[in-house]
Parts: sequence; C-alpha cells; structure tokens
Amino acid sequence: AMLAGVIGLSLPETASHELAEAGPGSFIHRGAIGPSAGLFSGVAGMAGFFAFVTLYARDLGMDGSRLVLLIFGLVVVSCRVLFAKLPDRVPPFRLAAAALAMVAIGLTVVAVVGSVPGLIIGAAIMAAGVAFTTPAFFTALIARVQPNERGAAFGTASAFIDLAFGGGPMLLGVIAGAGGIPLAFGTLAGARPSLRVEARPPRQHDAAIGCTTRRAARRPSRRSRQ
Repeated sequence: AMLAGVIGLSLPETASHELAEAGPGSFIHRGAIGPSAGLFSGVAGMAGFFAFVTLYARDLGMDGSRLVLLIFGLVVVSCRVLFAKLPDRVPPFRLAAAALAMVAIGLTVVAVVGSVPGLIIGAAIMAAGVAFTTPAFFTALIARVQPNERGAAFGTASAFIDLAFGGGPMLLGVIAGAGGIPLAFGTLAGARPSLRVEARPPRQHDAAIGCTTRRAARRPSRRSRQ
C-alpha cells in the first residue's frame, strides 16, 4: 500500500484547468444509479456464493471448497488476461448484460444440479461472468458521464459494490435459513434479469456507449470547444 501511494504521488496531474475550476459535484450521481444497480447484482451474487460455497460443498460430500475456488480464480484470471480488450470492443451494456446472464446461469446450475460436477461447472460459468462484470459497468460509466462527474459516478458505483459485499451474504443467509442453500442461489439467479434491465441506458446513448473509453473521454472536450 505504501509503494502504491508513492507511485501515485509521482504521477503527473492529467486533469484540465477547466475541470479543476468546475467546483464540487453531487455526492451521489443519479445517472450512475442504474448501472450501479446492475453491478450490485453481479457482485452480490459473487459475494453470496463465496460466503456459502464451503458449507454447500460439504453438504455435497466434499472436504472443502478449495477446488471450486481454485477453478473460479483460474477462470477469472484467464478471462481477464486472454480477453483484456473485449470491454473496449463490445458495447459495455451488452457485455454487462451477457456477464450478468452468465452469473445467473452459473448460480442456476449450482442450485439445480445439486452435485459436485454441477457445483464446479456452475462456478466456472459464474466466474466467466464475474470477470467482465466490473470492467463492463465501469466502461459504461465512463462513456455515460462528463469527465467532471466521473468521481461522483465512480463513488456511487463503489458504494453499491460495498453494499453488495455486505448485503449479498446477508440476503442469502436469510433465504438459506428458511429454505436451504440451493434455494438461496436460485433466488439470486432469478432476481438478476430485472436489475439488468434497470442498468440499460436510454436509447439515445447507445452510440456513445458503444465507443471505446478513449473516444468517449474526448467527446466532452469537443463540445466545450464548440
């Protein structure tokens, strides 16, 4: 952490004087609430899965969740490395929708199959979705807001991530206590489509969101020059 702080202090300032003089923005960015809700659903599913996977693995006869978590981590890292440029090439809300769908499919497989192979396969499918959830939604936020609003937008998204890490396991705990862990996983999977629909941008933003992060960042500066 100290090394990261030193490196950060050595980096040059990239913000323009225009943005520096714009003044403080809102604490919560309203335009980021929809995408942040979609991000919340993806992170909540992952957090809930991590919280209960060890108990569920033992219910299925495994001696722990080491193998499941190892496969999950390998899939996430492999997807991030092999498909690192995918968020710049695919419209981010389409990628986010596909990522959330994969998380939902993975949770459904884990809940319905009810076996060790089902747990491993479902975890791998879910991991592929998790790998692209955060990059897709943050790329969408960059394209959706003005440069001087990105701090509030990212702060809003980060707050939803914190709520997901805390709320996801609590929600699953309540459901699992009432009907079992498979029901909890299945409920999270079923709740995902409605949150995905809320995260979709207005139609007039589709063209802007389909651009790469770099091109989207230039647009506001061209408007200000006009």
